[in-house]
Amino acid sequence: MGQAPWRLELVRVGAVPPAVLRETAKLLEPLLRWPIHLPAGELDGAPALDAARRQYSAARMLDLLVAAPPGEGVKRVGVTPLDLFLPVFTHLYGYAQMGGQAAVVSTFRIRPENGQPPGLLLQRTAKEVLHELGHTMGLVHCTAPWCAMHPSRWPEEIDLKDMAYCPPCASVVVGH
Repeated sequence: MGQAPWRLELVRVGAVPPAVLRETAKLLEPLLRWPIHLPAGELDGAPALDAARRQYSAARMLDLLVAAPPGEGVKRVGVTPLDLFLPVFTHLYGYAQMGGQAAVVSTFRIRPENGQPPGLLLQRTAKEVLHELGHTMGLVHCTAPWCAMHPSRWPEEIDLKDMAYCPPCASVVVGH
């Protein structure tokens, strides 16, 4: 089996510590078997601010991520500490172009509470990147509760998922 013909770019959107993306990439590379690129610098998420809601539009955030379109075979996932929304949702952990090239993951509402294990934010971030990446590959939500493509309404539901896709989802994303 050859390597998937994709490359993943993890882009900092706002004040995300570079170590969060480096460590997230380390968690994802063995699973995806895709090259993961971490561009220098960060994208300014301020243009996506909706002042009335005091949140950031996930749809506008995707527009920012594809203003300079990724190249052929590149999936771009922005990671942001900003609180995302869509008009029909009070908040989101992530949002993706279904079958497209870009997605965004927010760490705002998945940050661990005091006393929770160290590394939990990285685990949750990586699982949400997998989830949104799956949507860019055309996957819908999965019924397997442990699959990365299973929907999560609360951070604790993210914790219940494996850092993996079920076999049918994996066949789409990583070519198993």
